[in-house]
Amino acid sequence: MTRIYIANIHQFIPQNGIDLVTTARRERIGRYQRHEDKARCLLAGLLLRKICGVTDDSQLIYGENGKPYLKNSDTYFNISHSGDYVILATAESEVGVDIEKMDAFSDKVAARCFTPLECEWMKQEGDNKAFYRLWAAKESVMKASGLGFSLPPNSFCVLPVENLSEHQIGGRLWVLDWLIHDGYIICCAVENGTGRAGGVKMIMVKSVEGDALSP
Repeated sequence: MTRIYIANIHQFIPQNGIDLVTTARRERIGRYQRHEDKARCLLAGLLLRKICGVTDDSQLIYGENGKPYLKNSDTYFNISHSGDYVILATAESEVGVDIEKMDAFSDKVAARCFTPLECEWMKQEGDNKAFYRLWAAKESVMKASGLGFSLPPNSFCVLPVENLSEHQIGGRLWVLDWLIHDGYIICCAVENGTGRAGGVKMIMVKSVEGDALSP
């Protein structure tokens, strides 16, 4: 089963629980100037602690392009944030997740990052949600693959935009699933479709209690 844990940063301002995250994350939090950025970074660390058991930097290893993994674990994870929310996805195979607030978008960005077929589909749909469904899907695959923008977003197509749809990208099979929450769109990409029969389960995380987050 693929799970997405989602939490609102405003429940974590001021920085409750900063002593619970790893040294590297505390240092990263300290480099941010805006309270919202600090809260997003803190919340990502708290989710890693609660869901993945990360209490020390030595528990993480990194791929060639910087994608983090849990050392000595069969669980894969990925983190994303946008606006008020931070999300963490877990799966039994490579996973990438992206969350986007559905604000106005740029046609120039769409033309640069989407394939002609995707641009045509977006025009036919005629709303902001279409742009962000495509954008979140691109981001989730790029993150799941560990390639980031070295896999150009206009080099692959994520159509059809259908939940649990299969996509051959970069010689690998990805299953995509979309969710909508509070004006945000989320897309999760899982390699080989692990757990696709059940889809993605979203779990709200509401508070910090002692040394743990409480879903």
